[in-house]
Amino acid sequence: MPLMDFNACGQELARYNSWQNRVLFDLCDQIGDEARRLDRGMFFGSIHATLNHILYIDHRILTLLNGGNPGAFTPKIVMADDFADLRRQRVQTDAKLENLTSGDDLAWQDNIRTLADVTGKVRDVPLQVLFLQIFNHQTHHRSQITSELHKMGVDYGITDIPLTPNMPF
Repeated sequence: MPLMDFNACGQELARYNSWQNRVLFDLCDQIGDEARRLDRGMFFGSIHATLNHILYIDHRILTLLNGGNPGAFTPKIVMADDFADLRRQRVQTDAKLENLTSGDDLAWQDNIRTLADVTGKVRDVPLQVLFLQIFNHQTHHRSQITSELHKMGVDYGITDIPLTPNMPF
């Protein structure tokens, strides 16, 4: 396999991300609704609320990547109260992420968005960086959830990128 360019790297990150989200949602399904909604003292309180937050940020960033305006930031928004609906939206969003760097139209990668950060500082951000931020943000919050699962005695399993199923190497 030749060295990876941004598209190949993006495709592998998206594939890894989808795999990790499938594992996470399978385990969260097994622990049940009561355990998912229990306030565990996490930043967003519960596992369910954290899963909602991850999806919300993905949608905001995808809106930016597609040239849109995501509107006012509401970090504790509920994307789906029902776990099955949340999982369905997660799968759909992961498919969009996988398609973003594998399509024929990759012109979005050459664009820059002028954004204000949480301190109000305005900066020009390449869209490729925003794409990478999706995965960084998910990993950050998935680790909070996996820590809670570990406390419950649930083994999350492997998280190594090179061991992602169906990698081309």
